[in-house]
Amino acid sequence: MGAQLRQPLVSLWFNKSGEAGDWLIDKAAEYGVEPDSFRAYAPKAIIPESFSYHQLHKTDATPEWPSECSYFQATNVLYVDSQDASKHEKPATYLFQTTATQLLKEGDKVTGVFATDKDGKVLLFKAKKGVVIATGGIHDDPEMVDYYCEENVHHVLECQNTPVGYSTGDGIKMGLWAGGAVQDGPFPLMLHPQAGLQFHGAFMFLNMEGERFMNEATWVQGKSMNVMHQTDDIAWSIFDANWKTDLVNGLPYGGGMFWDSFRAVGSTYADASASHAEAVEKGVTENPDNYKKADTLDELLEQLDVPADVAKQTIERYNELCAAGEDTDFYKESHYLYPIEKGPFYACKVGPGLLAVVGGIHISDNFEVLNADDEPIPGLYAIGNCAGDIYAYDYPINVQGNSHGRCLVEGKCLG
Repeated sequence: MGAQLRQPLVSLWFNKSGEAGDWLIDKAAEYGVEPDSFRAYAPKAIIPESFSYHQLHKTDATPEWPSECSYFQATNVLYVDSQDASKHEKPATYLFQTTATQLLKEGDKVTGVFATDKDGKVLLFKAKKGVVIATGGIHDDPEMVDYYCEENVHHVLECQNTPVGYSTGDGIKMGLWAGGAVQDGPFPLMLHPQAGLQFHGAFMFLNMEGERFMNEATWVQGKSMNVMHQTDDIAWSIFDANWKTDLVNGLPYGGGMFWDSFRAVGSTYADASASHAEAVEKGVTENPDNYKKADTLDELLEQLDVPADVAKQTIERYNELCAAGEDTDFYKESHYLYPIEKGPFYACKVGPGLLAVVGGIHISDNFEVLNADDEPIPGLYAIGNCAGDIYAYDYPINVQGNSHGRCLVEGKCLG
């Protein structure tokens, strides 16, 4: 990230993540909710991943969660548990459809927050110790996106963050109005190459000029950044009839997001490949804009609207590299070099999708909101995606679980 970050914040996340993770696991277990690792396994990849790439907490039981709870069961545990007066001297109170609008300052100190409820009534909440801003990012505010993000944000095919319309930078605005500053440099983008579809493997990519332009077996942020600088911000992943076997053969060396694409731990490589095969064949019929299939390469390339003569030369060159067992163009590892020779042939659209903008208010190592002179504003703190200084220029998706993980660690440490 160009070293444009507060390394103590990274160290804090790293050093405290075990403690915070254990706390969450233990708390969830009280309600019969257990962690289940999922998604990625890459025992021999250059950028290693592990069984614990992500954890989805779930249960075989069916707890009776309140109607306002979500499908994230660990979150439901914390919501219910924090309101339990038999466990906590000061149980939590939650107010829904109540929007914070402005911070109250008395002298230099933030002492409360104004909010408006669903009926338009203005409320004032006074703080004994401080106010914590944890209101998410800016990607649903076009003006803030234009101001704080690089031009790359306009090469994203679609924003895929949910719930839609809620990351409007409210907390950052309130922090600025209270005298806070924002982090240096443009706000980084969290990207996944899934705006076209969820699967494309490590197979060869073609751009709209019919040319290969990258090592296709890189991490998803790298894929997204490379694709978003191509014509129309898309690429086509090209593979032949042997692709299911090729996919399985490559997984022991790598895997990870969008190579084996969300393979749950416990399923076999063959199971994963079979599920993708079903999705691809279904996509050809139901989503022909993103999935293409043809008996011959000429017919396939005609569907892609690329220069057929250039594309065929590119594929011939790629097949030569596969036969030689060495990618002297982009140095993709040899166990991902699969030729494109046997029909039917397939193409899957690859496009960058924006998951979040991960930049925000300038904070100290103790999560205090800082002004432009690096002085803390008494009584004001920021965590999560509205807090800055832990990411810059790029989002390191090859470091496992760091976005949700840092939100958990920052909230636990500040609390």
